Amino acid sequence: MATLQDLVDERAIRLLYCLYCDVIDAKDFDRLSEVFTKDAWQDYSQTLGPEGKMQGTKPLIAGAKLHMGEGSNCGATHHNVMNFRIQVTGDTAAAKVHYYAVHRGVRKHEGALYSMWGEYDDKLVRTAQGWRVAHRMYRSFLTEGPNVTYKGD
Repeated sequence: MATLQDLVDERAIRLLYCLYCDVIDAKDFDRLSEVFTKDAWQDYSQTLGPEGKMQGTKPLIAGAKLHMGEGSNCGATHHNVMNFRIQVTGDTAAAKVHYYAVHRGVRKHEGALYSMWGEYDDKLVRTAQGWRVAHRMYRSFLTEGPNVTYKGD
């Protein structure tokens, strides 16, 4: 049976995913350090190719700016998270969270909509600042429209 602390932790982790969506949609990418540990390992290679495997928030922030920031082919976005499966064990947690994201194309993809459905498969740690993602495996299950979030496209 879940303890009160388990429920508090699960809520904090859910809110961390909501913060991630807010940060991405606001294009305030420097705030990704509020979601990930400084040395977090991430694998976005399914959509970004080999450059999608990275460690640390610096390359993550740089990649977000390149692919979705000013000068990219990606305009407004709207990210949603759902179907939270969170297992807390002390100061660590494992989470699988489904996402749906839509991106409006600009420049090369003016007016296009790019939609994605997938899953974040994460390992999290409790830090002095709260829960942070330490390891992310990003999976895209379905897409529709031109990939406006990939600068190389």
